Amino acid sequence: DPRVWEGRGARRGGAPMGMGRTGSTLARVIVALSLAAMVWSGAEAAVTVTNLEREVDLTADSVVVASAITIKNDKGGSNLVDFVWCPLELVKGKKLIWSEFDQQDQAGKDATRLEWKVEGGDCMRVSLAGALSPGAGTTVEAYEVYASDLVPVPAQIRQSDKQMVGISNFEVVARDPANLAIESQVTKFYLPSSNVDFYTKVKPSQLKGKEVVYGPYGADQASSLVDLVFERPEPMLEISSVVREITVSSWRDVEVREHYHVKNAGPKFSDGFSRVEFARNPAPYIANQLTMRVPRQAHSLFLVDVLGNITTSNARFGQDAVEVTATPRFPLVPGWQTHFTFGYKLPKRGFLGADPERPGCKRLQLEAMPAIKGILVRNLTINAAVPEFSADVEGGAVASTAFFTDEDPFRTVKAGTATKKWWLDISGRPVRTLELSELSAEIADLTFYVSYRFNDIMEFKEVFMFLAAWLAAFLAATLWSRSDFTLVGPKSKKLKAT
Repeated sequence: DPRVWEGRGARRGGAPMGMGRTGSTLARVIVALSLAAMVWSGAEAAVTVTNLEREVDLTADSVVVASAITIKNDKGGSNLVDFVWCPLELVKGKKLIWSEFDQQDQAGKDATRLEWKVEGGDCMRVSLAGALSPGAGTTVEAYEVYASDLVPVPAQIRQSDKQMVGISNFEVVARDPANLAIESQVTKFYLPSSNVDFYTKVKPSQLKGKEVVYGPYGADQASSLVDLVFERPEPMLEISSVVREITVSSWRDVEVREHYHVKNAGPKFSDGFSRVEFARNPAPYIANQLTMRVPRQAHSLFLVDVLGNITTSNARFGQDAVEVTATPRFPLVPGWQTHFTFGYKLPKRGFLGADPERPGCKRLQLEAMPAIKGILVRNLTINAAVPEFSADVEGGAVASTAFFTDEDPFRTVKAGTATKKWWLDISGRPVRTLELSELSAEIADLTFYVSYRFNDIMEFKEVFMFLAAWLAAFLAATLWSRSDFTLVGPKSKKLKAT
């Protein structure tokens, strides 16, 4: 709620909002009691983290947290092979979208991607690249993406004002005593502008240009929730919903149609939008272009806008991708939204092939993210229709981790079936549907697949239907030409003689 920011000037330099300070003595008592409870109950001892350095990037479409975790094996005579990481304990109040872990080698040059599995509902047990001997240490890098919860501050501005946004209640003292014993930590915020209107001061903390640094803090540092208000020059665009309709033809291309609902979530204009003011002084947070990127094999591109807002578009065919730029007649002013459909076709070659896991089946695999890049997607629906009379149809998301699969503990992945009527269909095409929420442009390897079994003889279904229709028309024309539908027969010769 933007109202939480009211009166922030009176709190400038004061205690963080919504935070009750506790003394260092009480913090030590809490940590000691937690450790004693774990020892008494026989629970697994917390892993020692000698240093935790977090970098919070607020310049992207999501909140990106990159953490450098320096781990030391203090378990005595046993090796350390894994550790438990609970992202919702360390970053409270945020919705996790994606997470990856890499471990640096001793030289610090190469990194190894680490595997993890769900632990205790919303935690992750991360396996190290190799067993860590007693007394040894290593550095693990965690890359996490959270849904953006930036709010305009204030909620309404004039067109000539700057766009200010804020993030609230971010915990800069990460603590998870049940799993991690953090001895020292630093949290850095990277902002899109050096124009910072307010930030909660927790000693030690400092503002350096586009960077706000909190720490270093020791193990006895009290909990500290901070708020930041800063300028964001870029548009706060987000895709409220997008429906991707993928149709696999039996003998033609793969057609993709994307139905968009895009809005600008920035502060609304209190005095309305002036095109004259925009031409004289265009604000950078007003979006006047939308860019789509599709595979380089794409062809037959089209845009459909029922309202007629998007009237100009340009396509550039590159070596890696096809980039389409659409210019709306009315720019996306903060608080405005637009609906349109973008579509293209892809050749089967390179996207459709034999399924290596299911002999005799075909498999189509495409990128799950829509063509518009760099914008947070709140809701994504994928409807993949395979050729009619296909059997054993399966589909779903493919990711390197448990995210966006049935094992995802942080969201509900909805999958279903349906039937779609298309040209020259008799009973309809089988459809596999997938509904996902909160997708960021930072997700790189998320794909969608559909696998099905199809008899190749059915590729000629349309040909047989055309031949049958032609034969029926020919027989009907023949019968018509040879039939006599007159109601009165010819007069007899007798009557003609008289």
